[in-house]
Amino acid sequence: MRSALAIILLMTCGCVQSLPEDHGVTADLACEVARLTLKDRGAPQPKSDECENCHGTGKIGDGKIVMTCPVCKGTGKKLKSVLVCPDGRCKP
Repeated sequence: MRSALAIILLMTCGCVQSLPEDHGVTADLACEVARLTLKDRGAPQPKSDECENCHGTGKIGDGKIVMTCPVCKGTGKKLKSVLVCPDGRCKP
């Protein structure tokens, strides 16, 4: 009876197959899982059009010395590139 139980136990536990030794397969599986996981996430969108240098205030300084932000020129907003067409129909 014990030997029959041991044989059944060995037969059922020995049926598990391990992953192959090829690390390329494991790397491919990891890449596919990452691709499927991140598929629904798009590129990160900017918070707003506020200037990253002055955080939208238009001024920089330590409180005692305050200057107009040289990046946005005091507007507090990111400057638009002159190379970008506003309507998207620019011709090269």
